Amino acid sequence: MTFADLASDLSAKLPELKGRLTANASLSDITWFRVGGPAQLLFRPADEGDLAYFLSRCPGDLPVTVIGLGSNLLVRDGGIPGVVIRLGRGFGAIGIEEGNRLRAGAAVPDVKVARAAADAGIAGLSFYRGIPGGIGGALAMNGGAHGRETKDVLLEARAVDR
Repeated sequence: MTFADLASDLSAKLPELKGRLTANASLSDITWFRVGGPAQLLFRPADEGDLAYFLSRCPGDLPVTVIGLGSNLLVRDGGIPGVVIRLGRGFGAIGIEEGNRLRAGAAVPDVKVARAAADAGIAGLSFYRGIPGGIGGALAMNGGAHGRETKDVLLEARAVDR
């Protein structure tokens, strides 16, 4: 079965899928370094519910790699096996909540988190200003700068898994 066939087969089995599933998708087009090979399958979920739906029906033996903005990612020429999940606009919400807390989706750029916090008078998040990428990547890698790290400011995280 080719990856195009697998993408077609998965799409047929997932009638409620809202996001885009593409076979042999170029990753150099969506990473900051603009190098590397393709994703065997690239899924761009519309939102959190779409991601949960896809993962709950994705074959368990199919490797899954999640990427955000692709700022800290070098892809080998051979690409990434399995399905690559690219978080996009559906994961880009940001807002200030009760108690002067900032809530941000995984695809929100770090610099936008720093700016929103500063605009709301929330201290302690300015270190994100110098970190390229999204807040999901900062969480996954405990991103930090200037003596501060994500672990120092994170209060809560919500995740989607298989």
